[in-house]
Amino acid sequence: MKKEKAETKKSELTPEEEQERALKAGIRKKKLKYGTLSSLITIVFVAIVVAVNVICGQLDKRFNWNIDLTSNGLYELDEQTIEYLNKLGSEDVNDKIQITMLADESYFQENSNLKVVAEVMNRFRSESNGRISIEYVDPNKNPEAISKYSANYTGNLTLGDAVVAHGDLVRVLSYQNDLVKYETSIDYNTYQQTQKVSFIGEQSLISAIMGVTDLNPVKLALISQNNGQAIYDQYDSGNYDRLRELLSKNNYEYDELDIVTAELTEDYDMAILCSPSSDLTDAQVEKLSNYLNNNGKYNKTLMYFGTPFKRSTTPNLDNFLALWGIQYSQAIVTESDEKTAQLVQAAYVSMISNVPVARVSTEASLNAGYTTYKLPIVVPYALPITAAFEQNSGRNTYPLLLTSDTCCLYPLDETSSEFDMNSAEKNTYTVALLADQTFTVDNETVKSQIIAFGSAWMLDYYVAGSTGSYDNASYFMSLMNTATGRENVLTIAEKSLDQTKITITEAQAKTIRTVTVLIIPLVVAVLGIVVYVRRKNL
Repeated sequence: MKKEKAETKKSELTPEEEQERALKAGIRKKKLKYGTLSSLITIVFVAIVVAVNVICGQLDKRFNWNIDLTSNGLYELDEQTIEYLNKLGSEDVNDKIQITMLADESYFQENSNLKVVAEVMNRFRSESNGRISIEYVDPNKNPEAISKYSANYTGNLTLGDAVVAHGDLVRVLSYQNDLVKYETSIDYNTYQQTQKVSFIGEQSLISAIMGVTDLNPVKLALISQNNGQAIYDQYDSGNYDRLRELLSKNNYEYDELDIVTAELTEDYDMAILCSPSSDLTDAQVEKLSNYLNNNGKYNKTLMYFGTPFKRSTTPNLDNFLALWGIQYSQAIVTESDEKTAQLVQAAYVSMISNVPVARVSTEASLNAGYTTYKLPIVVPYALPITAAFEQNSGRNTYPLLLTSDTCCLYPLDETSSEFDMNSAEKNTYTVALLADQTFTVDNETVKSQIIAFGSAWMLDYYVAGSTGSYDNASYFMSLMNTATGRENVLTIAEKSLDQTKITITEAQAKTIRTVTVLIIPLVVAVLGIVVYVRRKNL
């Protein structure tokens, strides 16, 4: 009955009404069709965006696509580091080097001074082609996760430290001493304290990785004491400390020895005598000679630093050096040309004026590994070294570092009060010298050698620590590398964390405001209107 009424009602429609009904039915079908298609497209688009974000996130972890916009390239790696990590990644990637950060990742990301640590870790992982694995573990929440390192490391592990492990070898980096360095200084004009914060983690990480992957580390003997007393003057103590720091950060193993009680055995690849302030006995000098002789096998190196603060090294030590063609004069090499003279900040004496810049001699093969020449090498408080002979019965001498020909000598005796830089004789002086002696043993040529420096002040805390100003640390480590036959010794500049803001001009700021406040909202509004009008007319 109802069906009949509906058919009767439908048949009663006029042609105009029937046409309108059909048109509305078509519009409904069209809206349903395009609405469904639009929803489907939206769903697919959102799914693609989500998938792309997930994929890009994983690829970013793998390849680290972040762009460093800081003015000092804070998050960028040194070219030497990238080259080393690339080489590391070309080896067996299944032989993982594990770096465990002892904190949640948020601990580093939320701290302005530690955020760089997390970013550099990601770059280490990506540049090593995945051979370096990074893990974040909070030792307070998950103490058992770090217990696996206790068998190979007996020290304390604290929050924020980095544990670098490869097989049974473990190195631990403290975030306050090895990753981030805090330096406090006093302005004596205002008596105000200032703190400088620097990132040194790149150098420390590279050194730690080298340490856990080097199965044959170089071992050094640092002769630091004479009968229980420091062998150097108090003014050279800071230079000695910086020497130790450089060696440690570049993965050199060393023992600190007392020349009276210790033996210089053949286990040591090099012995270092840093700035002795007084003479040695015959027996002590004989230890040095026997070490270089090495039971007739030779192939040993002694590194010696002079000092402007010595009381007397006559006759024993001076005679020993003279046999190798090395003679020190009691004067300080001073640069008279104000255009090239350096004003150098030093740890103990504030500022040193008229400091010479040394050039690297091409005569000595030990300098072959130094190829940077980016920054000056300064030699504060350096004594001039005279080569007693160039060649004598198998003994040879070669200059390592030379000054300009505008340098003069400031005397360290009673005549210093009469010194006049303008009238003083100008000359080129040797401030680092190589002396070697060659022998033939079983038809094989072998040699021992002494590397002599004018003073240890070229390793002063501020001088060798200013890797962005001077090349002293880079040159010294290059020399050590060549002398001991080591490879992959890198010296990476520290980076200041005090200036990490992105600076823009007023014009750039106006452009950014225009784009973000006006253009982008306007484009979005226009697109919204177009979509609305089109869908309304469907």
